[in-house]
Amino acid sequence: MMTAVHSAGSPRAFPINGVVLVGVCAAGKTTAREGLGATGIPARSVAQEHSMIKHLYRNGGPGRLVLLVASWETVHRRRQLAWNPDFYRTEWSRLEAARREADLILHTDNLSRQEVLDSIVRWWDVRAGLAPVWAQYPQWDGPMKAEIRQKLATGALLSTVVSEVERPGTL
Repeated sequence: MMTAVHSAGSPRAFPINGVVLVGVCAAGKTTAREGLGATGIPARSVAQEHSMIKHLYRNGGPGRLVLLVASWETVHRRRQLAWNPDFYRTEWSRLEAARREADLILHTDNLSRQEVLDSIVRWWDVRAGLAPVWAQYPQWDGPMKAEIRQKLATGALLSTVVSEVERPGTL
């Protein structure tokens, strides 16, 4: 289910408290969560694939739902797991509700860790209305962008955050 997104000029460009990551084991949830935190995007991973609770990912607060997908072959290669493909299929079936409700579905089989992280950050920035802001202010570095993302994720208004940054010493 995709939520309507407001333009960057609206009072609240992206009502979000962060990102909720779900996916089969070894799809990249933990790695993505750790990397997203460094970019200012709060993230939590949910072991939905081990739960019989269809909407476990909804517990723990709101956030944009990101489903990371990895094939059985990729999972097996990444973790050298002793599971059989039936166990993988069970995990995948437990993610059915998440597949229907995901805001982003990202196939990680052929992506590096950095490419997964960059894909999620680019998606988040576009959805949050930040892509035009970054284009307007190319001098803003990673830490500045992380602070802006963090403020937006915790409820600050995009226009207010940009105004604060434009006035040196206020952010």
